[in-house]
Amino acid sequence: MELKEALGKLEKSKELMAWKQKNPGTFFSYALKIIEENKEEPWSLGFYNKSTDKVVTFVVGSDIEVQEEEEIFKKPETVIKPIETEKAKISFSGILEKAREFTDKTYPNELISKTIAVIQNLEKYGTVWNITYITHSFNTINIKASPEDGKILYNNIESIMGMIKK
Repeated sequence: MELKEALGKLEKSKELMAWKQKNPGTFFSYALKIIEENKEEPWSLGFYNKSTDKVVTFVVGSDIEVQEEEEIFKKPETVIKPIETEKAKISFSGILEKAREFTDKTYPNELISKTIAVIQNLEKYGTVWNITYITHSFNTINIKASPEDGKILYNNIESIMGMIKK
């Protein structure tokens, strides 16, 4: 399921309508999709509530599941901004294709085992696809790509082993 399809399904749902009625002033702040061994998990669509500084996630698959409100993993000074959905001109499958082409060319020896893709609004990039690949060689490849044209704005590779604190 593409992001726009999942968002459309959620926007028409009684679950979101009921939640928004109780939580005015909230906004769409992220979408998360995990793919592992060619199996896609349902979309997780997050809505930020500024008054509580927390997020509620709606899991959109064949049904819609509302998760408990959660703390956000962020620095205290970070301001959460809404996703500018009109900027997401390339489909999710299209953005994955562009990121994969870039990864295959730039990191040809890395075999990807898991993909974690998030669209979010980051201060430095604005609305951006933040894609992390976990490889068979215990590396992470992070790519930030424009949702408008798929241009790669940032990339980095890092060993997972280097991230583990001794």
